[in-house]
Amino acid sequence: MGLPAGLGLAGFPMALTISLPTGITAKCIGLEVWMDRVLENAGKVAGDWGTDNVHDLRVALRRCRTMAEALREVNPDPGWRKLKKATSGLFHGLGDLRDAQVEREWVKKFGIAGDPVRKHMLRLLSGKQKKCRKDAELALEEFDRKGWRKLSRKLESKSHFFPLESVVFQRLALSRLNEAVQLHQKARKRPSAAAWHRVRIGIKQFRYIVENFLPQRYEAWAEDLKRLQDLLGELHDLDVLRSDIRKHSPKLGEAIVAQWLEKIDGERKKRLDEFRSMTVDKESRWIVWRAGFNWGHAIKSVAASRARAAS
Repeated sequence: MGLPAGLGLAGFPMALTISLPTGITAKCIGLEVWMDRVLENAGKVAGDWGTDNVHDLRVALRRCRTMAEALREVNPDPGWRKLKKATSGLFHGLGDLRDAQVEREWVKKFGIAGDPVRKHMLRLLSGKQKKCRKDAELALEEFDRKGWRKLSRKLESKSHFFPLESVVFQRLALSRLNEAVQLHQKARKRPSAAAWHRVRIGIKQFRYIVENFLPQRYEAWAEDLKRLQDLLGELHDLDVLRSDIRKHSPKLGEAIVAQWLEKIDGERKKRLDEFRSMTVDKESRWIVWRAGFNWGHAIKSVAASRARAAS
């Protein structure tokens, strides 16, 4: 799974002509935009700890952290480490709360009112959610918003040291893509909840590099990238729920637990089947994305290819 032709570390072309599908316009979002969104969403969460607000703040924090990791590789500066440190407590605190909120939603979907598994899990998750919210509230209080604004101003110019679509970011994105492919190969050989979760993280890291530093490619690939990430995200949610139900099965009864596990396994299979359909054969997204880094290759999406073939 090495570098494709025309993309060696030595002799990499200094310019790349990119052809985009009709109607696609590159959308540029910089680090400073996401850092501003952190402050904006933090204010919303402080007034309403609903699922959407928690999710939006965590997404903004994750974007900042992922961009800092990438920029640290191409333009070393102590500011990137400061950003990661400044967001660590709040990011992880929100993650625990988000997990509890999402698991509650899945439990409600799977069980009808009065179902013993539903009642038991909702009671447990309600207590977990209250604890996680207290921890997240404390992390939000400790988040230094003034220091965050100051750090944002300091890092803005450093984040634009290399221009968008730079060869530097192309190499970095390709490296992340190769890592995701390797994780996928391992998950296919030895499938497990942990292995598929690692694939999801790999895709997420590749997606954020492309989204924030290679916007022309992202416009063409965004739909597929998001879909693959969502499929594995839901798979992870189902794996967590399945594990938690198994832990409490002695208290709930084997028959009713077996019914829940059968439902969960059915939903898992649907998502894995769709994921596999998008990552195998000649239209594999891995192949499409890799080809997008070849010299002189037109950037395209699978959907665009199919539309042209049908016309």
